[in-house]
Amino acid sequence: MKKSLIILFILFLFTACQEINENQPVLSNTKKKQPVIVVNKNRHFNIAEFWIDQIPNPDAIIMDEKQIKKFNDNVTYKQKRLTYFSDVSSQYGGSWVKSSIENMIKGITVQTKYFADGNQISNSFFNDIKNEIGLNNISTNKVKTRYAITVNYTNQKIVPTDLLLLKKKDQIHFDRNQNSALDIATPIAILHTTTDGQWHYGIAPTSSGWIKNSNIAFGDKKEINDYLESQNFIVTASAKSALNIGGHYHDYLRMGVRLPYLLTIDEMTMVLVPTRDKEGNLVVSNATIKTSDTHKGYLPYTPRNILNQAFKFINAPYGWGGMYGEQDCSKFLQEVYASIGIQLPRNSASQSDVGDTHLKLTSLNSKAKAQMLHSMAPVGSTIIHLKGHIVLYLGEYKGEPYIIHTVWGESNRHFALGRTAVTSLEFNNYINKIDRATIITTKESKK
Repeated sequence: MKKSLIILFILFLFTACQEINENQPVLSNTKKKQPVIVVNKNRHFNIAEFWIDQIPNPDAIIMDEKQIKKFNDNVTYKQKRLTYFSDVSSQYGGSWVKSSIENMIKGITVQTKYFADGNQISNSFFNDIKNEIGLNNISTNKVKTRYAITVNYTNQKIVPTDLLLLKKKDQIHFDRNQNSALDIATPIAILHTTTDGQWHYGIAPTSSGWIKNSNIAFGDKKEINDYLESQNFIVTASAKSALNIGGHYHDYLRMGVRLPYLLTIDEMTMVLVPTRDKEGNLVVSNATIKTSDTHKGYLPYTPRNILNQAFKFINAPYGWGGMYGEQDCSKFLQEVYASIGIQLPRNSASQSDVGDTHLKLTSLNSKAKAQMLHSMAPVGSTIIHLKGHIVLYLGEYKGEPYIIHTVWGESNRHFALGRTAVTSLEFNNYINKIDRATIITTKESKK
């Protein structure tokens, strides 16, 4: 009997030792900085079902279609974080357009010092940019709006150049000129064009900036709006979906892109996509996507669907502002929630402001923060903010809060994580840095 108890005790110790520090990235004892190869010792953490299984009612509807529309309207009209294409004005004040462009130039001039090759950015470079923009050509009265839609994945820049503009030398993964990236079928209100006609400045739904002429097609407002508002549609449900036109690969779509639906034949779904003719005018064309990459209409807003969509990004590379066709922390959340029809703003600070319910965490210690999240933050509808970063709350494991996020995540002990990962809130001391949790609901949906 004593021998059996001793064996059981040894087994308990062995098992307990295995579970120690499951939340810590696997690093050696060396004092040298090292890459993070394995993030979690518990192999189940990277599976959505592991976290879904801990939710009491994972298929409960968080918000229905009407409530989601009200949520989006509040973000657009009350909080003024989004722009509906249907609301775009036919003309804008010339002084406003000019000052908007000038402010962006001023901001990037202050922020950046180096090119990707290590050479310093001179004042003459930005003077040349200003000349190319042709600010003096902007009317002092009114600027007539031109209407366009993207026909390719499109980088949106702060100033019209493809050159990487860096804050620090060799920091090539952070092009400060990269404002955002727009998927195919993103509408844009064009307000100005460079003197060579190669770049256009315009308002997109969540951001403004410069896009290349070759990546957009011009049309009239009604034509574009009718395309966008088609009630028979699919939404892309994979992290990336290949789009084929005429039987050949055209581009890929990220998660949450809405396209008019035509029909499904075997494993392929036919949709309508914007393309351009030789003069740059809009032509709506047939295209195909794998049916398995799509969902007819938006997915229902449930904890299960949010977590399933989020985990499709596991180990996907980090991309600042959409660089290299990837996503950063806020775009990751944008795409996940777009698949259920919720439109989130572009940056992390704005995302943390949406909705009617916010949990203030700044003044609490780490234990109190964890307790508040446990008692008041529903999984699937809670995002957590810290300065410059935003994450999706997954719930607790052994009393400790966990998150999934697309993160750069460099520290003094390890090189950049640089991907989408599940980590504890203890990762890089986030628990002490988080300042608010935002619940993606309306007051009415919580009743």
